[in-house]
Amino acid sequence: MKKDPFLYVATFLMDGLIGVIGLCVPLLALRLGATYDDLGAIGAVSSLVYALACLVSGRLSERLGYRRSMALASAAVALSVACYPRATRILHLIVLYTVTWVCLSCYWPALQAWLGSGKGRRDLLRGLGRFNISWALGLLVGPAVGGSLYAMDLDWPFLIAAGVIGALSLSISLLKFQTPSPAPVSEAPPEDASDHFLRIAWVANFSTFFATGTVRSLFPKFASDLGIAPGPLGLLMALIGLAQVGAFFLVARTDRWQFRLSPLVISQVAGAAGLLTLTFGASPGVFAVGLLAQGALTGMTFTASIFYSLFVRNPGSRRTGLHEAVVGGGFFLGPLLGGIAAERLGPRSPYLLSAAFILLAVGLQTYLHKRGQRPALTGQRPAVGG
Repeated sequence: MKKDPFLYVATFLMDGLIGVIGLCVPLLALRLGATYDDLGAIGAVSSLVYALACLVSGRLSERLGYRRSMALASAAVALSVACYPRATRILHLIVLYTVTWVCLSCYWPALQAWLGSGKGRRDLLRGLGRFNISWALGLLVGPAVGGSLYAMDLDWPFLIAAGVIGALSLSISLLKFQTPSPAPVSEAPPEDASDHFLRIAWVANFSTFFATGTVRSLFPKFASDLGIAPGPLGLLMALIGLAQVGAFFLVARTDRWQFRLSPLVISQVAGAAGLLTLTFGASPGVFAVGLLAQGALTGMTFTASIFYSLFVRNPGSRRTGLHEAVVGGGFFLGPLLGGIAAERLGPRSPYLLSAAFILLAVGLQTYLHKRGQRPALTGQRPAVGG
């Protein structure tokens, strides 16, 4: 079996089921009496541990092998998810959700590095586009399915997710895959150009996932307090994935954004504006605009971060681990500070905080770009790849 198509399917299934869990865990927590602080803690603690685990899981997966790391990690995810229906306290959910994300820290860096191995510039961009569309489609479908399943039975979302992820683990272990020939060394980029934009992309991606973590952790309670039912709420949250699919499709069709600052800045300013609709809006239609803008922003910054992480002479899961650590770090800080802001300043304040954080990050990226510019980077993209 060809490796890349299987990895796209594995990506869709895993992130789709994580989308189911990501919606249903806050809803289950609300049934157990969760406050904004509790919801923030569930997202923050799991994300902090995920970010820290990714700092070492990349190196670990290179020792174990990408395939073995994915198989073991997905099996552990399935076991942790199967335990959610047994939770009777908020602490149980915090521990289980944290265990789930520790296991995922061994899954995603290995998958990304395995996907990117042996690819030149054009093939890498194309492969990352399909990978990104796969996980975005998963997050598009997952919350909608999760909301419907949760409305029928509280246990179904978790038990179904555990069963499918367990089957995925067996498939990774048992199937035989074809290995493509590596790309020519001449397609590798100048190290200074890739490193320069990698740092900028990581800053952008960190602020983006600060906002995304805030929205995904806190918006379900905010919407529930406004009287939005689980079904429509799941559809609203799925709009983030819909916008991501569109953004990933467009970004993968051109390399004109590569080694340029302006596309990142424009997408972040638009995302900050979208967050203001969550701050001041009152209807599902207005909220939809903000969620779509957040999804489009994620599409741009995530692609830039993972592309610069893999487009190097010796790609591997160490850099994809750092890429995922940035994502986890944003998911940690956003729910933590957002939950505190919601409790102290009101339920709309987290989205204003997120918009301000993104704009501050834009300022930092501009500073880093001006400080790190070199003649080879001024006015043109490096002549690398195909």
